[in-house]
Amino acid sequence: MTIYGATLDDKVVDIKVDGCVIESVTPAIESPRANDDDVDARGLSVFPGLMNMHSHAPMTLFRGLGDDQPLDVWLNKYIWPAEQKLTDELVYKGTLQACNEMLASGTTAFNDMYFRLPAMAQAVKESGIRARLGLNVFGDGDELDSLDEIMHQCTELGAPLSIAPHSVYTVTERGLRRSAEACKTMGLPMHIHMSETQKEVDDCLREHNCRPWEWLERLGILDMLGTNIIAAHCLHLSENEIRLIGDHHITCVHCPNSNLKLGSGYRFPMLELIDAGANMMLGTDGSASSNNLDMIEVMKTAALLQKGWRGDPTVVPAHQILSIATGGHTIAPGQPACLFLTTAKNTSDLVYATHGESVVMTMVGGKIVYKKQQ
Repeated sequence: MTIYGATLDDKVVDIKVDGCVIESVTPAIESPRANDDDVDARGLSVFPGLMNMHSHAPMTLFRGLGDDQPLDVWLNKYIWPAEQKLTDELVYKGTLQACNEMLASGTTAFNDMYFRLPAMAQAVKESGIRARLGLNVFGDGDELDSLDEIMHQCTELGAPLSIAPHSVYTVTERGLRRSAEACKTMGLPMHIHMSETQKEVDDCLREHNCRPWEWLERLGILDMLGTNIIAAHCLHLSENEIRLIGDHHITCVHCPNSNLKLGSGYRFPMLELIDAGANMMLGTDGSASSNNLDMIEVMKTAALLQKGWRGDPTVVPAHQILSIATGGHTIAPGQPACLFLTTAKNTSDLVYATHGESVVMTMVGGKIVYKKQQ
């Protein structure tokens, strides 16, 4: 398959795809001889697929539920009671809707945290998107008793897992230790909410006499897992916590739209974390707090927040935030054939002037999984 006539970095190119990888990127032929499966991308720009590194896909079902509430009220009064009523069928439908929304806005992979994972895995398989599904753990981690069975079912459907203790304030010391040990034994990443609100920090200080990241260090989890930790939010950090995160090269996932809507904060220390050695990614969070799954919108918000609170328009330029949102992937030979076509003219136009509606086609692993209806 050839995608011909696409604009890439202000050059017009033809992109040959072989299987699930990009075989070549060459200057466009003026009058291409198109095969039936080729893609006419003339007048469109091509970008690597976006990676949504923190989401709760089934929460498309809860979009608009408990709007304009602080996080603790939102969770306890609205979200957690509603989740008690979920069935496999509802989780499947909510996940499928989320997958389709992500594909329609250029996201080709997502990293999730929820429950009823086999139902989610079925929706992921049907949609064609790529995903890692996190088994949500609460309390002492009783959910881990079913890990082998859940992993078997999800693996058969093509969805790898992570273990996802919800947070330091909803998971006990035993639950956190069990989660970390299971990650190490099974070779799985840990996906966790960290330092999302000042209340979380204050409660941790009161209960453990240390901050959230210092608590994980005390439990030995940072040394045990290191780069295999994916931490959402990371808003309220001390200098010591930034150092700990950087020393262990942990992945921090910035979810600016959710943080703003929930009033969690906006002074995300992106540059400090990067300088310390952390891996930086972006996410939408769930549809009940974002309230959409548009990673193009997330890029703009993330970049503008850094410029705004620092008072410096030169920080986090468009090309840098795009690289963060794509996990550093590029359109080049040997790279995964995970990409999207858009009416955006260039990187600046994509980040600052468009939204997910600009996406015309999305490809995952060399297969076209979304085409905008004309």
